[in-house]
Amino acid sequence: MHAKQVIEAALFVSSEPLSVDKLAEVSGKTRDEVRAIVEELRRDYANRDSAIEIRSIGDDHYLMQAKEALSGMLIELVKPAVAQETLKTLSLIALRQPITQAEVVKARGSAAYAHIRELIAKGFVFASPAGRTKMLTTTEKFSDYFGFSRDIAEVKKQIGELLMKR
Repeated sequence: MHAKQVIEAALFVSSEPLSVDKLAEVSGKTRDEVRAIVEELRRDYANRDSAIEIRSIGDDHYLMQAKEALSGMLIELVKPAVAQETLKTLSLIALRQPITQAEVVKARGSAAYAHIRELIAKGFVFASPAGRTKMLTTTEKFSDYFGFSRDIAEVKKQIGELLMKR
């Protein structure tokens, strides 16, 4: 099996961005060789006008996904990583971050405690102590997974724009 095929398969089966280090580990290639192979794969997909693309996430991670232009047509086929009610809690956190856990519970009800625990466990939300409650913000994993900017102000703007479209 060629390293290019191993890297392509790894990107295909992973639902999360893969690091250059992880791709090097599974393919037996160096970091530089992995980057070159991923760039070659990106060109291959672009040259054949594929519906699939390999996206750079930060400096060291890659994700295979459907092109953004197709996401609206395909969204109903994708099983969300979290339940609808938990997504509503996540949306509130993303839109009003930084926000206290107490504020989220006041707005979403006591079920929000379980939602917040799940979101923290999945790595979408970061919680830091804030007196008797917790201060909640979204993480880079949230931004990467849902396709938002890593800048909090930009995330709020993007979510606001999405809400205006509905």
